[in-house]
Amino acid sequence: MILFDRLRKDFPTAKRQTLKRMVQDRRVLINDIPATKLTQPIQPKDRVDIIATKKSLKPGLPFPIIYEDADVLVIEKPAGLLTSTVPREPRPTVIAAVTQYLQATSPAAHVGLIHRLDRDASGLLVFSKTSAAYASLKKQFFHHTVTRIYHATVSPAPKKDSARIESRLIERADGTVHSTRDATKGQRAVTDFKILKREKDSAELKVTLQTGRKHQIRVHLSESGTPILGDAIYGGKSHKDGLHLRAAELAFDHPRTGKRISFPIK
Repeated sequence: MILFDRLRKDFPTAKRQTLKRMVQDRRVLINDIPATKLTQPIQPKDRVDIIATKKSLKPGLPFPIIYEDADVLVIEKPAGLLTSTVPREPRPTVIAAVTQYLQATSPAAHVGLIHRLDRDASGLLVFSKTSAAYASLKKQFFHHTVTRIYHATVSPAPKKDSARIESRLIERADGTVHSTRDATKGQRAVTDFKILKREKDSAELKVTLQTGRKHQIRVHLSESGTPILGDAIYGGKSHKDGLHLRAAELAFDHPRTGKRISFPIK
């Protein structure tokens, strides 16, 4: 098999010239090494990843599109924008902007909200464009087979370079979340983190969600004594740039091809 064959399976709607340009821009990695040409031989077990470095900002959209095909749409949400909310919400939301965009560009698409990001967090979100894609992605999120990696800046820095935080999370009446020791209440939540960079009184973390609960990362880091910068709700120090939490990488099995596709952003 050659690289072109693998890419055509992963991106069935992409033109050859588009795939060639992706290789030329060094956006296609084979086992973490940039590919050199579409005719490059690959083995069935080789891992092929796409680096989403070129963002497309469409007219009327308040955020860039990272990737789009006939089945899925991946965008980068800015901080401060709601993902979704109640019907007839007057404030701007990501789902409203995506719906309007697809009504203009893909009228037959069925927009599906797969997951959410907190309003003050930024980063990657995926939406489905067909009923089959919606069912597939929802199933993957439900079974926690989707890779969701975040970057967070916390203060103070954790004592350990890496750790796993596990608890049961329960939501209060005011919408905030906390851990409970009652094994009959709440939902199991598991968060892994690794320090990427230490500073004098802070640290940048790579955080991997093993489950996806409301405010999970914010609560776990806060209750561990290392709240996220700018997180006023959970005890973080105030910061001019707001909440330092960003969904930096998303990987899932493509609903149509079943091939794993990954979208890291810088």
